[in-house]
Amino acid sequence: MTKKSQNKTFYSDTLLYLLLFLLISLPLIYSFSIEKHLSADGVYYLTSILDQEDFTYISWSRQFSNYITQWPLVLAVKTGLKNIPLLTQVYATGLYFPYIVSYLLCIYAVRKENSFPLVFPLVSIIGINLSADYILIGEHHVMVLLSWPILLLLLRKEPLNWLDGWLLWILLAVFSRTYETSIIPAVIFSAISVVKLYKARQNKKQVIIYSISLFLSFLTLPISLYFILNPVSESNKSGFVSGILRIRLYKAALVSASFAFFSTIGLIYRKNSLILVSLFPMTLYVYLLLFRTRGLTAGESFGSRTLSLTLLPLLLICTIVSCYYNIKSNKTSTRILVLFVLLMAIGNFRFAGNWKDFRQQVIDIVNTNKGYIPIEETIVKQSYESWVWNNSSLGVVWSYPCVRSILLNMPNIGWEPFDPHKELILKNYVSYDVFFSGVDDNITTCN
Repeated sequence: MTKKSQNKTFYSDTLLYLLLFLLISLPLIYSFSIEKHLSADGVYYLTSILDQEDFTYISWSRQFSNYITQWPLVLAVKTGLKNIPLLTQVYATGLYFPYIVSYLLCIYAVRKENSFPLVFPLVSIIGINLSADYILIGEHHVMVLLSWPILLLLLRKEPLNWLDGWLLWILLAVFSRTYETSIIPAVIFSAISVVKLYKARQNKKQVIIYSISLFLSFLTLPISLYFILNPVSESNKSGFVSGILRIRLYKAALVSASFAFFSTIGLIYRKNSLILVSLFPMTLYVYLLLFRTRGLTAGESFGSRTLSLTLLPLLLICTIVSCYYNIKSNKTSTRILVLFVLLMAIGNFRFAGNWKDFRQQVIDIVNTNKGYIPIEETIVKQSYESWVWNNSSLGVVWSYPCVRSILLNMPNIGWEPFDPHKELILKNYVSYDVFFSGVDDNITTCN
């Protein structure tokens, strides 16, 4: 194959992968449009940023994830924007920001080389990020997204230039404080850096680049290990373990793992029959779409953050293997890839309707009642989309601009972000019914 034809193939394949990235983005953007990113801690992060006019500071080891996703919202708040629906979408823009940056950097990392590794970040978004779309604000999303440009820069066959080096160092430095499960990718990055350092030992520039990348990769290990052993929440630690044991629940992740594994093996041995094996779990997923009324529940989606420890390393290893063997896609693998992405996007759209229904139910409840509303007396008391502690916050946000009623959380839940009988939130953004004047004298009452 001539260099001209190689370049043509690279650009056509890269364009296809970019279009597939945009296709994957559609269900993600739809989830943002129906405010699914307010699920779980999402609404707490939103209200905290609005009231404090600053980033959230939950865990030192995850802080860079919050900086990356929250800066548009913090900036909007500091400029004086008060419209909560608009601020909610500004927050969504921040959450989508690392997806765009990550994939564009992946494309940059494989420039003038084999573009097939761009398949694996796509599989990762489907299998990990979209599997956990009831916790779209999770810091693990950022860690997973940052893993890919780091890996692809380290795997470049051509020597890295200084721009590559600085980009790699910045990504690794940020990566070190994104999420605790970064410990496994960091081990992989360290191992690759050691190999690259040995191979480039006669090249001073490459020695400098890979030495610093090795140091930064290794830096992640003690940070992650310390916060694994000393977590912010012990209950979350036990929940993480149980999430690993429930991996069979994560159908999209299992389909993604199957696709990545059999596509890699099939292309190595040039056996289309092996690639076609990945169609079997896709068929089971079609059955799920046809006969199940919902995907993961909110609680199960929270547990799927464990995929950053299980599925992500598998995908990283598949990528390394594909680069080692210089695998290139063929017509069969490309067609199955398109089918896979299309199917998983449809699945995400299919089940997003459950959250949309829940959101409308909460809006109807807070708009047709007055005062305090015990959630156990409402239709959402046992909703699969509900969390035990964030319903009051959701009700206030979705009551904008006038809060006439507050949906109470279940009693005796142990922790909730605020007690609506003693304090009120978002006082600079919403007005409250006169009923709540006794709770806080500093509120603006509705007309």
